[in-house]
Amino acid sequence: MIALFGIIAPVFALIGLGAASVRLKLLDHAAIKGMSDFVFYLAMPSLLFRSVADAPPLRLVDVAGSFIAGAVLLFAAGVLLARWLFGARLAQASVFGLNSVFGNTVMLGIPIIDAAFGPTGVAYLLAVVAFHSALLLPLATILIEADAGHGRGAWHVVRATLPGLARNPVVVTILAAFAWRATGLGFFDAVTRFLTLMGAAGPPLALFCLGATLPKPSGWADLKEVAAASLLKLVAMPVLVGLLAHLAGVTGVAFAVVVLTAGMPTGANAFMLARRFGTLMEASASTVVVSTGASLLTLTVLLGWLR
Repeated sequence: MIALFGIIAPVFALIGLGAASVRLKLLDHAAIKGMSDFVFYLAMPSLLFRSVADAPPLRLVDVAGSFIAGAVLLFAAGVLLARWLFGARLAQASVFGLNSVFGNTVMLGIPIIDAAFGPTGVAYLLAVVAFHSALLLPLATILIEADAGHGRGAWHVVRATLPGLARNPVVVTILAAFAWRATGLGFFDAVTRFLTLMGAAGPPLALFCLGATLPKPSGWADLKEVAAASLLKLVAMPVLVGLLAHLAGVTGVAFAVVVLTAGMPTGANAFMLARRFGTLMEASASTVVVSTGASLLTLTVLLGWLR
């Protein structure tokens, strides 16, 4: 358990350091934004590209399929639960469902998976990352739009979402890496060294920036929704995804990665969507903060089971 805590504790120490740097005004907004842009546009893409291109043969369909199937099923269950238990409108229930399944797979998932399972684990993670935002965010948006009565239709929402995905450096890097991998070409030593140096800066800076940019809830009026969404995200989702992955025949490192990824806390993009539509913003912000804090315990437990 001490060894497992040794993997998780430094991760959350960096998150706490990032939060403290903002609270103590050691770094201003411009500095944090500059570091975040470096992580998102340069460091993480370097790590992702090298991980995919150099990884051993991957099993993508069953790994990503298990995660996405579990996420969609739990999203639907979350929407129905919010409608029945909290009397929420469809838009609010959709945000609740997204809070319950949309994990922090990049800023938190990549550093933890890299520390626990190395480049091979990160390569398995990328199959999940590629479909994670591309499916869950448009799905929630369609339901929110339907509740608002805008009448623009599912195809309009998906078409409006595609340009954003095409400009997302994580998505673009993953696609480019798989294309490069398909050619069978390797890297010159200098290129490998460059990608390694750039990629090494990604995980620690990502965690620092995550702490510095966590949404700040102004109160706890929606405590029931926050507790329910956090429980679904940190407990129900890894259990469900683990069951589906087992049924799909996923084993070894791939199984560990997909279950651990399912147990990541709620990602800030869920809050960003809630803020964009002005729906369940307080509960969404609180869920990101609460689930991130609670995941220090739940991720340690998951690692103990999976390693």
